[in-house]
Amino acid sequence: MSEHLPSTGIHWPNTQFVQSVADPGAFPAVDLPQIAVAGHSNVGKSSLMNALFGRNGLVKTSKNPGCTRLLNLFDVDGQLLVVDLPGYGYARAPKKEQHRWISMIEGYLANADIKLVLLLLDIRHGPKDSDLQLIEWLNEAGIRWLPVATKADKLSGNSRSIRLQEMTDAMGGLLRPMPTSSFKATGIDQLRAVIQDELARA
Repeated sequence: MSEHLPSTGIHWPNTQFVQSVADPGAFPAVDLPQIAVAGHSNVGKSSLMNALFGRNGLVKTSKNPGCTRLLNLFDVDGQLLVVDLPGYGYARAPKKEQHRWISMIEGYLANADIKLVLLLLDIRHGPKDSDLQLIEWLNEAGIRWLPVATKADKLSGNSRSIRLQEMTDAMGGLLRPMPTSSFKATGIDQLRAVIQDELARA
């Protein structure tokens, strides 16, 4: 299968960074539907968001895990608010800092009117315990989520298919991760289309 799938024709040329929020209680009043992006530290969240937005460098990337420590808000063409959540599970971060990130994530998710949570998972490693805990929390809270397998270019052919099935099974067998690669643009158009479909839902 080709790495570059047909374009959906969906583009977001006017995506802008809005602000960073340290406390969910200080989240600004917004009328736009919200989609959150969650994932383990170093899963490739920033790179995927830059690919989605079609704006290299809009979301700051770093080779050092734990770079995102705030709720970062992005206005997507005036039709959607994308909220970049702090990366969780960074073992080298102080325990107090880890708990603060988790509290920030849960505090936001519990009080926001969210259309969908994009749960990013590194295809090479599959869901970790912290991912499964978040999935359980989202299910209990009744929040819709979609697993997105990042760095799909790191595996190919049968190895990729096997890993995607393993990830599906690990998460309960209901949702198959969408394979994406920020480096090769694999699945980016398709993910935009999924988000657009969510916006159209009642």
